Amino acid sequence: MPLNITNMTERQFSTKAHSGYYRPDVDGLRALAILPVVLFHTQIACPGGYVGVDIFFVISGFLICTLIGRELGEGTFSLLNFWERRVRRILPALAVVVLATLVAGWLLYLPEDFAMVGRSVMAQAALMSNFFFCQQSGYFMPGSETQPLLHTWSLAVEEQFYLGFPLLLILFARCRWLPVSPAVLGLALGSLGLSVLWSHAHERLNFYLLPTRAWELLLGAGLALLRGKLGAGGAVREVAAGLGLGLIGYALFFYNATTRFPGLTAIPPCLGAALIIFSSEEKPSWLGRLLALKPVVFTGLISYSLYLWHWPVLVFARYLSKDAPGAGLKAILLSTSVALAILSWKYIEIPFRQRRVFAGRMQILGFGAGSTVALLALGLAVVHGHGFPARFPAQVLRWTDLPSHVAFRNEITPEQAGAGQFVELGSAAPNQPIAMLVWGDSHGMAATPVIDELCRRHHCRGIQATHSATPPILHYVASGVHSLKGESPAFASSVLGFIARNHVKNVVLAAYWSFYPATESLKSNLVATVRALQETGTRVYVLKDVPTPGFDVSRFAALTTLHQGNLAELGVPAEQYQMAGQDLNPTFSELARMGATLLDPAGCLPRHDGRYDVIQGGQLLYWDSHHLTVEGSRLLTPLFEPIFQRP
Repeated sequence: MPLNITNMTERQFSTKAHSGYYRPDVDGLRALAILPVVLFHTQIACPGGYVGVDIFFVISGFLICTLIGRELGEGTFSLLNFWERRVRRILPALAVVVLATLVAGWLLYLPEDFAMVGRSVMAQAALMSNFFFCQQSGYFMPGSETQPLLHTWSLAVEEQFYLGFPLLLILFARCRWLPVSPAVLGLALGSLGLSVLWSHAHERLNFYLLPTRAWELLLGAGLALLRGKLGAGGAVREVAAGLGLGLIGYALFFYNATTRFPGLTAIPPCLGAALIIFSSEEKPSWLGRLLALKPVVFTGLISYSLYLWHWPVLVFARYLSKDAPGAGLKAILLSTSVALAILSWKYIEIPFRQRRVFAGRMQILGFGAGSTVALLALGLAVVHGHGFPARFPAQVLRWTDLPSHVAFRNEITPEQAGAGQFVELGSAAPNQPIAMLVWGDSHGMAATPVIDELCRRHHCRGIQATHSATPPILHYVASGVHSLKGESPAFASSVLGFIARNHVKNVVLAAYWSFYPATESLKSNLVATVRALQETGTRVYVLKDVPTPGFDVSRFAALTTLHQGNLAELGVPAEQYQMAGQDLNPTFSELARMGATLLDPAGCLPRHDGRYDVIQGGQLLYWDSHHLTVEGSRLLTPLFEPIFQRP
């Protein structure tokens, strides 16, 4: 289906500007994108290495628009040809990686985690990985260490762009009154504006979805459209190369996992990539010559396969080990990823792209359709089979049956807090005085089951006021991904107002204290919170951290049982627990001097051989890496019982 568009070569797409030639420096730029991503995921260096994905987006937009623009200018563009090339470029290696992931998941993953892999396979096959993982990124959802296809979200963004962008270019080309470059610029600015807006209001949507990522691809596309039209001397291009490298370097080494991203913070790495591409348009700049060196270009050539393979390799290794990988293991994992990438590039990518395999258009499109249907069917089978639990003995599966061990995961919204709508504890009537209020984050939720049971036992009324990753501190802005962020102070003020109005007798402040940076602001505001509570007439209790294992207790109990290991070795070393909470100890001591009562859960939890147990009497005490189960919370009964016995 060729598209014949006449008399537009000068007005819309310049054939001269888009004349095709190979840019080895652009392949070298791929190396500058992939290496930081791999190092970041391996936790070796580059705290902002995730911006490599954004560099890839700019490169993709540039190359795709260069190709489409040239063919539109020549009147030879065909959607089928375009999509055939995309299938050859993306699908073969991706299909092999997904199939290998399913095989590895069958061999290594517990049923619930394997079922989640099946869902991700279906999402990937439907080009919807970004939507799927956006929905799976809640606070209590499976962590990234169990998601071997998490990285395919970025491929889904590109694939969705490839479906829509050619159609837009065709539309722009036919609208003679609408110049293409300004139209693309307008779309890019709109996408960037939405990204900046959503970076505060909808962080997960902003990270995963095409509307807020499109501007990065459109930046590269705009650069392609303006090729040959941006007059600049050699000195300007040399400076552009240095500035571009500096912008990328700034993002790589000064961003980290807590940086609000994307949004305005995505501009430096994306602009840096565009400047580097621009700097070598007419002839290679100093940086272009470096990027065109054979080892750098080769790294760029295998970058796609390396991106595909490195993440599943890391995930499966982490899934089987409760300890962070050491330098030696990281080197092995990196070497394995590179080896797989080279093999994948040589024996899968090249044969398909050079038409040695499925040379005809209908053959490759048939392969694409067939592999997509096959992966959808395999994913559906895994999901429908609930991860095939029959693969494991019953004594292994018992550790993974968690629903009955988890309770009171109640996320109170700021609106509910403002209206005084909190969760009732105990069985007393709602008009009775409130004897106990639990105010905290998810660790407050985890401690609530025992307080609910004590409220019932003593016929008292209790209240739960909790939200994940949001500590019970006045005037404190929580910054965690799943916290209330800027709404934290209003939430805390509403809880305090509720306590004062209802003359609550006892308040327990419970949080994962060591999770939050022990800044002077946090310490002073915690002291101010306790003082404000005391002024309402309530008695204040502060529940210190429980010993936190740092690994998924349920999973490793199952894996240890499967491999006939010693469950006692899964405990938390006492010295590890003591080190974790030491930064706030002086502040806790100050709270005690003010009259608050410190509740130390360590004395209630079983311990032997210098370790705090994570399993007792065949019951899990933690349901993940740091939250107590209902059984674990019951061990805190001696800690809370005296509160209910006080007059």
